[in-house]
Amino acid sequence: MSQESQQQFVSVPVPSQYVTQVYAFLAELTGATSSAPSAPPTATETSPSIDSADEDPLPVVEWTVEDFRKLMIEPLSSVQAVARVLDLLAKEPDTRVSYTSIAKHLDMEKKSLQGNLSAFTRAVRKHYKRRNWPMTWSEALTNEPGLKSEFFYTMNAATATRWLTARSQG
Repeated sequence: MSQESQQQFVSVPVPSQYVTQVYAFLAELTGATSSAPSAPPTATETSPSIDSADEDPLPVVEWTVEDFRKLMIEPLSSVQAVARVLDLLAKEPDTRVSYTSIAKHLDMEKKSLQGNLSAFTRAVRKHYKRRNWPMTWSEALTNEPGLKSEFFYTMNAATATRWLTARSQG
């Protein structure tokens, strides 16, 4: 293995209020886009892909039952955390679920969820050769104390059916 392909990691203390921005920056450095971009998607419209940049060479590809079966056995903890998000969204297809609600349901801090979503973005790009998630997101006003808006996640009915089919076969 060459020196260039070996990656070294360094712990860097970061003030807690900047953690999500650091995650987003790291995602940009690795060629992925953060799941919660600093520039929100068009108001109240769901984003069909992780990275809406026109020059992105990766396609938007529909998720199949086989893709989901592969995802379900992925050992990365970030992918397994997102699988739990997909379980939640598949229970109520076409229903927007807030980022806060997802974090509460998973019993996870929001910053940890953000890190898992960023890592999932990289996994989708690397292992599935696409730029879209099996769920969409949009930013909207919220009643959550201390927040004016937040991201809401949705899984459409067709994708939910494929996810549930994969789960039942797995």
